[in-house]
Amino acid sequence: MASSSSSSSGIHIKFGPIDGDVLWLQPKHVSEHVWNGEPDRMLHIRRAVPIYRFIGGVLFVDKSSSKVSLRYLQFLRDFEQCSTYAWGPAVLAYLYREMCSATDYKIKSIGGMCILIQMWAWERCTTLASKRTPPIMENKPLGHRWLRRGNQHIGNDDLIVFRRKLDIMKRHEFLWEPYTATVMSMLPPICLVGSMAWCAVVPLICFHVVEWHQPDRVLRQFGMQQPIPESPSQPWNVHELTLKGKMDENWFQLLAPFICYGLGLWVRVYELRYKVMS
Repeated sequence: MASSSSSSSGIHIKFGPIDGDVLWLQPKHVSEHVWNGEPDRMLHIRRAVPIYRFIGGVLFVDKSSSKVSLRYLQFLRDFEQCSTYAWGPAVLAYLYREMCSATDYKIKSIGGMCILIQMWAWERCTTLASKRTPPIMENKPLGHRWLRRGNQHIGNDDLIVFRRKLDIMKRHEFLWEPYTATVMSMLPPICLVGSMAWCAVVPLICFHVVEWHQPDRVLRQFGMQQPIPESPSQPWNVHELTLKGKMDENWFQLLAPFICYGLGLWVRVYELRYKVMS
């Protein structure tokens, strides 16, 4: 098969065969060997490609912007089961690790779902957003309002300009206040799922990546008083953990302390929720 390149939705797509480690983003993928040569999986592979494209092009973007690790493919065997996985925490864990890596002056790019950072900055940093904040759309996620046509986004993408804006930012130019009751009432129900756990300090896991969700350091955004925060949590010295040289590693056993700790916290959160509701 001859190889060629094209661009779709801002993602570089490579048409052609794949190697053993990387799945190229393609609109029609017929690599039957991905599913151990099972012919009845062909239709499922073609159904999985748009989802896999979303995984690699939006959720877990790497620095290549054109390749997706095959490790995510195992979660698409059962599409009904796929919707029950904790994709949100995994996306945040991956993004947090990318943000941490990007603080190294030798790193020139960043991966992960950076659109979350961009929309958060537009909502919270008034000097970074467009001059006219678009209205909230009822029954739509809050970030959807920035996608409407006619929005006057900042056209200047000069890094020096944005660094300057951050350096001279005044205290009142950052919005610490929580989202108002009016804003919350206009969101769709799916945006409020798990709201009882929004303030939980728990580990976020994405394969080898373990990062901590620490809303206790930004309590003012949840309408609470902010005491002097403690040092960021990153116990057991796993922040530098990588996949290199770990072909036979038992990840469930290695990350068992985090899994058990996180599950224990979630159980307590849901017990509290049950008491509040009853």
